Parts: sequence; C-alpha cells; structure tokens
Amino acid sequence: MDNQTKELIDFIAAKIEEISEKFGILLDIKTLEPEKPKKGTKERNQHLQKDKKSKEICRLFKKRVSPFIDLHLGKNATYKKNVFIDLMIHLGVHQDFAEDGSKMFKLDNGICPNADTLLYHLKKYNDIRELQRMYNTPSEIIWEMARKANIFNIKKRFDVAIDYTEWFYYGNRKAKMVVAKKPEKGTASCYKFATINIVEGGKRFTLYAVPVSGIDNKESVLTQLISYAKNRIKINRIYLDRGFFDSVSINTLNKLHQKFLMPAIRSYYVKRVMELSPAPSVVKGFTIRNVRLNLVIVNDKNGEKRVFATNEEFDENDVGFANRLFMLYSKRWGIETSFRVIKHSFMPKTTSKNYIIRLFYFLFSVLLYNLWILADVFLCLSLAGMVMKTHIMTAQKFGKLLLIIDPGG
Repeated sequence: MDNQTKELIDFIAAKIEEISEKFGILLDIKTLEPEKPKKGTKERNQHLQKDKKSKEICRLFKKRVSPFIDLHLGKNATYKKNVFIDLMIHLGVHQDFAEDGSKMFKLDNGICPNADTLLYHLKKYNDIRELQRMYNTPSEIIWEMARKANIFNIKKRFDVAIDYTEWFYYGNRKAKMVVAKKPEKGTASCYKFATINIVEGGKRFTLYAVPVSGIDNKESVLTQLISYAKNRIKINRIYLDRGFFDSVSINTLNKLHQKFLMPAIRSYYVKRVMELSPAPSVVKGFTIRNVRLNLVIVNDKNGEKRVFATNEEFDENDVGFANRLFMLYSKRWGIETSFRVIKHSFMPKTTSKNYIIRLFYFLFSVLLYNLWILADVFLCLSLAGMVMKTHIMTAQKFGKLLLIIDPGG
C-alpha cells in the first residue's frame, strides 16, 4: 500500500469518526457487548480483565459523550473542553468547591482553568431549557449504549420510582427557581429537582431529571417524567412517597394508565378506616376529592398498622401478603440510594446562587451516575455472566478512573 492510499484511508476514517460523533452514531459499541466469562480464570487475570474493561468504558464515555457537553468555548480558548470536564469530575469525586478544587487539580495535572474561568463558561447559559436540551443528547447516547448492549430489555416491564431531591439554598427566597421547604440546617429554601428512576436491583438508572420551580404543579412534573420514560421502557409499577398522596397526583397517574403504590397520609378519614379495618385488608373505593383508590392495610414486623394507597387489585388473603407488599415498596429506596450516590460521589460543591451553575452541576452528576451504572452492569456481565445486586466497581473508583483516561488513547 503506497503512502497516498494510506493517507486517503486515514482521511476517510477520520471523516467517518467525525460524522459519527456529530450525530451520536456508536461505532465502537462492541466495547459494551458482554464477553463470556473465562472458565478457571485466576484472580489476577480477573482483576486485569476488570481493569481493562473499566478503562474501555471510561474511554468510550469521553470519546462519545463529552463532545456533546457544550461549554460555549471559543475557537481560541486557552483550555480544551476535556480539561473542563476533568475538572468537574475532580470536583465531584473529591466533594470540593471550584476555588479549592481547581488549585488541587492544577497541582496534580499542571494545567487547569481557575474557578472563575470554569464558572464564567457555565454562566453563558441564560435559558434553563437550552441547558436541558444540551444534556438530553449525551443522556440519549448513554441510553443507546445501554439499549444496544441489551442491559435494559425493551420487551420487559420495569418498576420505577419518582421522587424529589433538594439542594439547600441560602439567600434571597424570591430568587429564580427557589422553592420553600421545611426548615432544615438553617434554611427554609432550596432548589428542587424531580427524577424518574428504574429501581430494579443492580440497574438503578436515572431515566430523566427535571428542575422544579415554585409554580410547577405535580401534574406537570409527573406527566413530563412518565411520558419521557414511556418512550424508552414499559413501566410495570410506579413507587412514590406520601408526598404524592393527593387527588391531583393520583388522578394524573390514572390518566396516564400507570399502576402505583405509595404510603397514604393519615388524614382523619384514613385513620378512621384504619381503626375499623383489620390487618391485612384491602379497602376499595376510598375517595379523595372524587378520585377513587384502594387503601391496603397491613401490619409491619412490629405489629403496627401501616396503610398504602394503590390503584391495583390486591387480595389480602394471599399467603405472605404483608411481606410481599413491604418487599415491593422497598424498591422505592433505590431512588434514595441513587440520590445519595449522585450527591456524594459525582456532584461538585458550590455556594453559588446562580441557578444555571447548580443545574449544570446536577445534570452533569446524573450523567456520571448513569455511566457508572452502565459500566458496572457491563463489568458484571463481562466477568460474572450475570447482573449482580452488589456493585463490582464503586462510584468513587469509577470517577477517579475517568480522570486518568485519555479518550484518544
């Protein structure tokens, strides 16, 4: 092969890669295809295989996802985009603020934008919807990776949970997107986000996240989250906390034809039903402002009555009915676990009162969380041949590994 032919092939390959990145076409999806675990593999070889696959996943993230994270950098920007992305990963992994974290990152890497430079570029987003749209693209790419690797079987029905998470706010309560909350840690204000998560064991994936303002009602939030999820998976049942025990939320779930399970708020009428009904029992036709539902009354392991709300037809005479109900609802704690990992492993700290910065950090940490779940599930399949409920790779290790990976290497 002469030099001219080689140059032509290299040019064509570069163009194919450029176009694939532009349109989110995954040419290297084989990285995510599970390998059959080798029989009789020694512990050291397993460790090396795990390390190799972990690095492949991280390299795939930077190569396929980071091009779509827009920081509005100019053509003559001093620092490349990957340096900014690495800095944000560093801030999340080390739970640090931009000011101190950028200094530490510079000591380790020799090159790093300072905090003002990072925040300057993040503040360039003036519109919340524009920022959400930007993040939708890498989110879709991550989901496509999972789909092509058959990690989430589109023919199967998945249990999901919906919940709010709060980010404490100290400042003017009338500022944009600030909402009221119960007084806690010296504040009665917060920024609020809602998410819908798959809560199957070992696959706690965040399907969608939306910012919530003081004027956003529950009908709007639930409709956004559920509609988005239904375009990607078949929903089996939705778990919610008692904050959604109201006529608007339940009516919305019914209109969207979704089965749900949540604890009931013990209002006067709910308490009366509990007093008059044995446990276990199912009370059908209970109404909240003309919205009908079923109340399920069971005893917990301490013999105390608990009450759940649902639109499903349960039979209190089923063997082990109470245990089954508690086991089902325990899936909801998966979304709480997801929030903790997002906040404590991937989200940078900030005292900024600029909502765009907070939203950027939150959505970025959700991306990292989802990629960690994807990487961990793939490692389970590759090394053990099955998805396990315990993680092979911790979130902290995954975040640190991202920092040492060169996407072009």
